[in-house]
Amino acid sequence: MTSVTPTTSEVCSSTLRGQLARWPTGVAVVTAVGAERPIGKTVNSFHATSLEPPLVGWCIDHGSSHLDDWLAADGYVVHVMAGDQADLMTHFATKSADRFAGIDWVPGLDDMPVLVDEVPLRLECRVSHRLPVGDHTYLIGEVVRITTADAVPLVLQR
Repeated sequence: MTSVTPTTSEVCSSTLRGQLARWPTGVAVVTAVGAERPIGKTVNSFHATSLEPPLVGWCIDHGSSHLDDWLAADGYVVHVMAGDQADLMTHFATKSADRFAGIDWVPGLDDMPVLVDEVPLRLECRVSHRLPVGDHTYLIGEVVRITTADAVPLVLQR
């Protein structure tokens, strides 16, 4: 058996980000109604918060584009990406004034943008809590509609 000596280092944002990237995570595209147009963003901070009531959450960086729109949105739609949807994930991760350019979508709950592409899991939510935490705000939403498909979710590591 090989012995591995752990390494301890000072905590800084770049070290923390690099080490947390070692943890496998799912990927979702979150969409909402913005002041001027639909908004969308790729996130890996999405997770379940509560089953009773049905709550999910994700975190928005205070340096994020359209921050004011995200904080003002009454709801959001979480689209869990499938393994073959890396292009769609990348599209919504790229800085762009209009991330919906060339993307097919339809209005869903409360006219929120629902991507037409089939995804393993889609959750249409109404915001129930906005909690400022450090350099992010934690957006917790109550799940109102759920749509599922048999596709395998996309998982990223490093």
